[in-house]
Amino acid sequence: MRKYYLFIIKTEYYKLYKKDPHILYQTLYQLYCLKEPNFAYGISIFDSICQPFSVKLLRNYIQNKYTCSMKSQKVMHLHSPEDTLLQINYACIIVKSNFNFPDVLRVFHIYNKKILVCDFENEDYFWLSMQMQKRKSTFAS
Repeated sequence: MRKYYLFIIKTEYYKLYKKDPHILYQTLYQLYCLKEPNFAYGISIFDSICQPFSVKLLRNYIQNKYTCSMKSQKVMHLHSPEDTLLQINYACIIVKSNFNFPDVLRVFHIYNKKILVCDFENEDYFWLSMQMQKRKSTFAS
């Protein structure tokens, strides 16, 4: 199972790091590993780099588009050929799936073009929009 963290990057940082998001990934990874005494500092860094998701809008859209059930108050289980769990938070979205590129990522690509997807456990990251372009060109060939 892959566990992806999705972040909306503010426009100025997106423009700066569009071609090489490694520094953004490293910064988000450091925030991911942050211990409690430094949370206030981490939150201020996070707020300067990222913008929040519209939780209610996304949750309603996904519940209308997919067959899903609530595993807990925050976690949705999407019922499809994929085994995907989804947690929509204001700061980030967590997608856990047995697919390398779960179908639900398309929804977030439509929602915002400046999403950085991070898999901290596998040290992997990519711009969702770039990955979608690669997939379109693969299918078009």
